Amino acid sequence: MEQVSGFYFPPSETISAQFSNMSEISASGFNILIRAKRDGRWWILKALAPAVRNNEVYQGLLQKEFDIMKHVQHPGVVEVTGIEEVDGYGKCLVMEWIDGVTLEEWLLQPHSKKERVHIANQLLEVLEFVHDMQVVHRDLKPSNIMVTRNGSVLKLIDFGLADTDSYAVLKEPAGTDGYVSPEQQKGGPTDVRNDIYSVGVILDKMKLNFSYRLGLKRCLRPLEERYPNMTAMCQHILSLHRNLLAFWIASGMLAVSTAGVLIYNKVNEPPRGYDVVAEFKIGNLAYKSWGGGVVSVRAANSKDSCIEVPKTVNFQGMTYKIDEIEKKAFANQPDLRKLVFPDTKFHVMKQMVENSPNLHSICFRSALPPVIGNAIWKTRIQDVFSESDFKRVILYVPKGSFDAYRNSAWNQFENIMEYE
Repeated sequence: MEQVSGFYFPPSETISAQFSNMSEISASGFNILIRAKRDGRWWILKALAPAVRNNEVYQGLLQKEFDIMKHVQHPGVVEVTGIEEVDGYGKCLVMEWIDGVTLEEWLLQPHSKKERVHIANQLLEVLEFVHDMQVVHRDLKPSNIMVTRNGSVLKLIDFGLADTDSYAVLKEPAGTDGYVSPEQQKGGPTDVRNDIYSVGVILDKMKLNFSYRLGLKRCLRPLEERYPNMTAMCQHILSLHRNLLAFWIASGMLAVSTAGVLIYNKVNEPPRGYDVVAEFKIGNLAYKSWGGGVVSVRAANSKDSCIEVPKTVNFQGMTYKIDEIEKKAFANQPDLRKLVFPDTKFHVMKQMVENSPNLHSICFRSALPPVIGNAIWKTRIQDVFSESDFKRVILYVPKGSFDAYRNSAWNQFENIMEYE
C-alpha cells in the first residue's frame, strides 16, 4: 500500500508504451485521473471516462482545458505538458505530479497563523494572475488546491470548469459544499466575482487574522457589491491590516477592540471605492492612499526617461509620505533609463520594472536599503527584478552605505556603486 497526496494507490499491472506503474487514483463525472511514471518521474494523466472517450465534444473540451492551462503558466498553477494518446485511455492531459495534500487535508493538520496566512497570500496572488489572463476558474474549493510537502507551496489544480459555461457538462454545475456563488448555481453571469465569492468561503475556513476576516465579508455579498477584482480585494486587506496596526500603536490593545467594531461596521456599509482615501496624479506619477497618511506610487505615463520619486507629496492640504512602490509601478517603460528614490523607508513590490529593457541605473538617496514586499505580501527581490536587471542595472547608493546594500537582498545586483 502506498499513501501519497491523500490518495490510496492500489497495485496495477497496467503498462503503456509511454508510461509505466499506471494506477487510477480518482474517477468522477466524465474524468479519470491516473498516476504514471515516465523517465523516472511521476506524472498525472487526466483521461475521459470510457462512456465519452470517443466523443468529439468531450475531446474538444479536454483540448480546451489544455489550452487554458498552457495560457496561465504560473508557479502556483499545476503544470501541463501536453495531450498524448495513452494505451487503454485514449487522449490524456499530461500534468506534473504534485507531492502534497489538498488544502482540505492541510487544514485538518495543526498550522500556525503565520503558515495559514502564507498559504492564503499565495492563493490570492495566483488568482490575481489567473484573472489578469482573463480566465475564471469557477470551481474553487479546498479540494482543488494543493499544498506541497516541501516548502508549503500552493498549487491551483483542475481547470475543468474554467473560462466558459460549456465546461459545466464535465461536472455538477452546482459545485460542492457551498463554495460556488449563488448566481453561478442559477446559471447567472460568469466573471471573476464568481471566484471572489469562493475565495471568501475558503478564507473563512482558514481562520486567518482580523484583517482577512473583515475583508472576506465583501466576498460573500451579492454580486454587484463584491470586490470588482482580486487587486481591489488584496489592496483592501492590506489597508485593513495597516489600519489595525495604526490603531494598536496609537491606542493600545483596549482601543483595538473598539476600533475593530468600527471597522466591521464600515466594511459592511455599501462599498465606496474600496477605502481609497485619495487617488491623484502629480507630474509623471500617480498616487493612491488607503489611509494612514501614506501613499503608493506608480508611473502615470510611459514617456519619461528619468523618473524621480519624492519623499512626500501634497494633495488638497494633506501631506502624504511615500510608503510603497506599486506592483508593476514602472513596468512596460521602453524609454525609461533612470529611477531615483527618496531618502526614506519604503516598500517595493513585484515586477516593478518588468519589460523596461533600457533601464540602466537606480539611484537611492537612503543609506538603508528599501524593504522588499510588505507585512501582507511577502516578496523576494527575484520577483521584483529579472536576471537581466541584476546584470544590466547599476545601483547608486550614498557614500558609506555600500555594505548595507551588499549585505542585504539587493546584493543580487552585480554592480553597486557609491556616490558622494
